[in-house]
Amino acid sequence: MTVVVSWTRKTNSGRELWVMSDSRLSGGKCWDYGPKVFGIGRTDAVMAFAGDTAWSYPLIAQVISYVESFVNLRERVIDFIDARDKIIRMLNDSLSFVSDAADPSLEVPDCVFIFAGYSARKQNFIINRIVFHAMRKRFEIRSAKKVNGELLAVIGDKGPVSEVTRRIFESEKKHTGSEFKLDMAPSEAFFDVLSSKKFREIGGAPQLTKLYQSMNQRHFGVYWPPELPFEEQKIYLRGRELGKFEVLDHPWVFDPSAGKLYWHDFSPDEMRAKTSSENKVKQCLLVK
Repeated sequence: MTVVVSWTRKTNSGRELWVMSDSRLSGGKCWDYGPKVFGIGRTDAVMAFAGDTAWSYPLIAQVISYVESFVNLRERVIDFIDARDKIIRMLNDSLSFVSDAADPSLEVPDCVFIFAGYSARKQNFIINRIVFHAMRKRFEIRSAKKVNGELLAVIGDKGPVSEVTRRIFESEKKHTGSEFKLDMAPSEAFFDVLSSKKFREIGGAPQLTKLYQSMNQRHFGVYWPPELPFEEQKIYLRGRELGKFEVLDHPWVFDPSAGKLYWHDFSPDEMRAKTSSENKVKQCLLVK
């Protein structure tokens, strides 16, 4: 199953939006290589899911296909807010194509989504949950919580979601009034819950995607697992361990135990040196 946390934070150069997820898919087995955070075919929006993959994956595939098929959606001529409304309408229309269910309960979507992005019209980030309303039989939009001017949304299984949320607001209680800032508190809570291995519903390496005010997004590699010695940790991207000679398209890799991004040298000479010595060199830089 899943836990996904999305939030906004202020940096020295502006604001940014983070989405983090675990990588475990389950259903009679646990498979810890499952992508859960997706670009949707336009650079100003991402989508993440929690729930039954028999519903989630086909619906996300419909969203991606829908956006990629129309130039005004794909090239951001239509603002994020209007694109979101069109996508909700498309998701609800797609329910009419469900048929021949073995049981009536299988016709009810068992999934929830985070839909996040940057609105050029509002000049601000937006984080929404997309939930299915069983009585009205349709997907609906829910706003994220606001925490001292920043946005926060958590979806997934009840146990890990409650634990992540509790840890975030315990951090808030240590401050008074506007002194508390979300900053990296959601990341710290997420990492603590995932690495505790307390909940069977979640597992695998964290997945991390960031959106910027430039309306661009980037998926980051993650050093994992934290229980291994530093030099033995591997880089995982969107749940999958990178192969020996696979190179990310940018040099930044996230260390969730430190809550920081590090410069990782992917040059051929450096990679050969790592292969021979089994030694990783990270040059620490604070998250901007």
